[in-house]
Amino acid sequence: LKNVGLEDVSIDDKGYVFGYLPSNLTETVPTVGFIAHYDSTPDFNGKNVNPQIWENYDGGDLILNQETGFVLSSTKFETLKNYIGQTLITTDGTSLLSADDKSGVAEIVTAAEYLLAHPEIKHGRIAVGFNPDEEIGRGAHHFNVEKFGAEWAYTMDGSSVGELEYENFNAAGAVVKIHGLSVHPGYSFGKMINAGLLASEFIQMLPADQTPATTRGFEGFFHLTDLNADVSEAKLQYMIRDHDAEKFEARKELMKSKVEELNAKYGEGVAEITIKEQYRNMKQQFEGKMYIIDYAAQAMKEAGIGPDIKAIRGGTDGA
Repeated sequence: LKNVGLEDVSIDDKGYVFGYLPSNLTETVPTVGFIAHYDSTPDFNGKNVNPQIWENYDGGDLILNQETGFVLSSTKFETLKNYIGQTLITTDGTSLLSADDKSGVAEIVTAAEYLLAHPEIKHGRIAVGFNPDEEIGRGAHHFNVEKFGAEWAYTMDGSSVGELEYENFNAAGAVVKIHGLSVHPGYSFGKMINAGLLASEFIQMLPADQTPATTRGFEGFFHLTDLNADVSEAKLQYMIRDHDAEKFEARKELMKSKVEELNAKYGEGVAEITIKEQYRNMKQQFEGKMYIIDYAAQAMKEAGIGPDIKAIRGGTDGA
């Protein structure tokens, strides 16, 4: 950002990077911000990234790595067909590319560089912010909103060109703990409580058609993300997600009721649940402020890239 020519560029002790383009207008207009995160998901290796460039993409499968046989499938990922004839950048199959969200960083820096090189394009003060920890849901925890100084901001993140998103899931995390009773299996009749089996029973008590693999659009879900179990103890970790606030609350209550059912069946205190709020649907923040979305939609129309307005089936620093 310093090299490009932004002003007041800083990084704080938590790793948040801010910089500013001064206004080139004579009148005062709101400061608008642009945000991207520079961490990548911990789900796969993000080190030693070796990008590959594919010019004039033909719409077929891309063999990312001859040695491992990793293939980017055009049948599993049908949106690849949208980019026939274009230049693609991919990983070599041994790491993430981390375009989520290096792309957002690159977009913002490139736009800032362009505006500084073309002062004939008039604009108000622009705030730029890059943050860590988005992928673990903590990207906004130490974001200094007051210092950033924008009246509103746009997060440059997501998937396809032309998407405009201002709705997301309401989100909570749930931890279910089951306390078993381990007794010698040869002499355990009427005594043993197998926490592993109760964990399996609890899983079956939730709707099988309300998982990430069976829902889409505005349909919410329960997502079992981790399970550790033996005879004595079991721990289940869930994501609870729904766009609708009332349905979101109902999901939390359903999980609590299923824990109560286990306790009624096997004894009080056998099962317990802790639910922690994570973030809310940011749509509710736009009541009376839809001009923020309208400006973005108009700009995208003028650029010939949409807008394709849809709800995020996930979260964002904006939320």
